[in-house]
Amino acid sequence: MANVRPHSINSSALTRFPQMLESNFQMAYSKVGLRNTFGSLASSDYRHFAVSLLLNSQGAQLLQTAVFWQVYDMTGSALLLGLSGLARAAPHMVLSLIGGVVADRFNRVRLIQAGQIANGGLVLALAGLTLIGSVAVWHLYLITFLNSTFTAVTQPARTALIPSIVSQRNLVNAIALSATIGQTSQIVGPALAGVAIGTIGIGSAYVVNGLLYLAAMIAIIGVQASHPRSEAQESPWSSFIQGLSFVRSQPAIISLLLLDLGETVLGSYRALLPIFAEALGTGPTGYGLLSAAPGVGSIVGAGVILSLGDMKYKGLYTVFGVLAYCVALVLLALSPWFILSFIAAGLLGTTNSVQMIPRNTVILSISPDALRGRVEAFRSMLAGGGPPIGYALSGGLATVLGAPMALVVGAVTCSVLVAGVGIKRSELRDPYLGSTTKA
Repeated sequence: MANVRPHSINSSALTRFPQMLESNFQMAYSKVGLRNTFGSLASSDYRHFAVSLLLNSQGAQLLQTAVFWQVYDMTGSALLLGLSGLARAAPHMVLSLIGGVVADRFNRVRLIQAGQIANGGLVLALAGLTLIGSVAVWHLYLITFLNSTFTAVTQPARTALIPSIVSQRNLVNAIALSATIGQTSQIVGPALAGVAIGTIGIGSAYVVNGLLYLAAMIAIIGVQASHPRSEAQESPWSSFIQGLSFVRSQPAIISLLLLDLGETVLGSYRALLPIFAEALGTGPTGYGLLSAAPGVGSIVGAGVILSLGDMKYKGLYTVFGVLAYCVALVLLALSPWFILSFIAAGLLGTTNSVQMIPRNTVILSISPDALRGRVEAFRSMLAGGGPPIGYALSGGLATVLGAPMALVVGAVTCSVLVAGVGIKRSELRDPYLGSTTKA
């Protein structure tokens, strides 16, 4: 009898032990998962950077959405709507390269702040013109051009700053979180623009836009990052040529940039969303929701990439991500219902994140810090200039073929290009392309 009670106690403990072990394991796993998912936020500098990026991205999305709607509202022309993209494309195609040189020679944080102040003042001026009823279409083109100019000069510095404020092992995480922030802005910015246009008016929407830019400038104050080193005797032109030579020596970077260009130019759709919204009978609110849907999808895509960590086959993620994007584009073009159009637009965001995060990680990983600004300038030139050129192209095609057929033609052409690059360029099939560790 004396042994019964101890034996009973031990049996109870043994019965509970697997449950306790499983519970402790789940807690530990949860903590590790959170650490992996939000590892970059452990850096105070990255947290400041992230807040600034969020505010700046929301401002950029709000401005683009509002300008598209205002141009279409004033003109009713698909062609003029698409041509507004040229005003955005030109500075990116020319000045991004200059911005890359500047980003590798000066304080990147100060450069970002200067651009945000300039854009804030610019949009507040547009707000004033709109509120007093003196705005004309050429004002919208001019503001778009100048906003794109300031963004083109500062964007290389923004992206090149990331590896300086996080550790190498958190680089994929930081890029994925930054992409998530940007795509979150594609939800909040367009949705906010749609609601604001329908309630407080487009002039007041621009006021909010300008304040977001200025708040972004304040948020990044205090970020400490190593400054890029450049030879004192090196001229800006020599610095530019050095960056160009490096990009030309990296087949992987060239291939990835070509894939990006194919998606952004041939797979462009944003400038046509007001037309789809009108055709579906949803007005500015529906337009805002359609513009926000890719942001919703992008968060899903970024979440998938975050869960994978430093995955293998980043090149193939890019190739198949763009091909899936083309399928979603056709779905958007042919959809007869708003809910299906919303889902298709969301899938465009998901597939874009799946291909974009691995692509940018590879480019930053294989670029030396002293050259990152210039390398990023080439990517920024295409990322910033490609979509507006795509807006003009899709607008022109829509004028001739109609908006749905314009998207179908773009999707098919993009698919052929991407499939060809994926088959021809063997470096994209390297499992360790852009990885921090190898087997």
